[in-house]
Amino acid sequence: MKNSQERTGIKISIMGSALLAFSAVVMALIAKSQAVLLDGLYTFITLLLAFVSLKVIDLVEAPETRTRPFGYMAFEPFLNLIKSLVVLTLLCLFLITNIQELCTGGRQASLDMMSLYIFVCLGIYAVIILLLKKYKKGTQSSILELEITNWYIDALITTGIAVALVTAMLLLRLGYSGIRPYVDPVITIVLVAVSVPVPLKTLLVEFKRLLLVSAENSIESDVQQHLAGLREQYGLINTSVWGLKSGRTQYLFVYTALKDERTTITQLDKIRAAIFRELATLYPKFWADIMFTNINPDEPFLLTQQSSHDA
Repeated sequence: MKNSQERTGIKISIMGSALLAFSAVVMALIAKSQAVLLDGLYTFITLLLAFVSLKVIDLVEAPETRTRPFGYMAFEPFLNLIKSLVVLTLLCLFLITNIQELCTGGRQASLDMMSLYIFVCLGIYAVIILLLKKYKKGTQSSILELEITNWYIDALITTGIAVALVTAMLLLRLGYSGIRPYVDPVITIVLVAVSVPVPLKTLLVEFKRLLLVSAENSIESDVQQHLAGLREQYGLINTSVWGLKSGRTQYLFVYTALKDERTTITQLDKIRAAIFRELATLYPKFWADIMFTNINPDEPFLLTQQSSHDA
């Protein structure tokens, strides 16, 4: 069901991107506006990457196997990382191009045509974002979350163009006709500056997820609190929890000792099943390795460090 909602959301994003990208490129050629062209190319890139997202959704939902014990968990942060890099590259190209335009006298753009296009687009963005948020609800899809973020960026770009256009047209009516060649490049540069922090933040987050050093790995206190009742019920002691998250799956390594060391394998399996059921209420998608041991999981690393010092 969640997979179906996710795919539906991506398909809505694809249809909206196709419509807006085509209309933006056509309008950019008519109005001779790089601000509108930036808007259209950004949407076109999200359209292309949305097709890739559909495939990745199927891969990350595929079950783990002996040859792929972690499945395809790295594909999701990798895709989001690539998306962010592509967007940042596009923004940098437009920044450089429009700085050059300013240095060479600017360019003339049809402000009336731009205004018509922009305000129609804002209505379309609002509808698409509301639909995507509806389909994301109840899922743990970072892919769909990034789609929504990209639409917000696109809407922000368009809103910025609208505000700048209104301001420029007011100044022109007041007689400042000399600013006309600089309106479009200035708008584009400002939009790039406003938009860059979002894909840059996404890039850093997904890079950490890909390297498995994300802050999301620090989940021991949450899990310990959640398992407090089971620890008391089954006599679990010296419990340690290590976490690892990549994409939408949380991997847990639970190390614990028992007050009663005469516990049978059947009883251990019962405890393990109870821990799995409890963790399922905390994480929608997870896997846990539960190890019953008196060995502190940190000790092997400490011993290795001690040996190196002795040497």
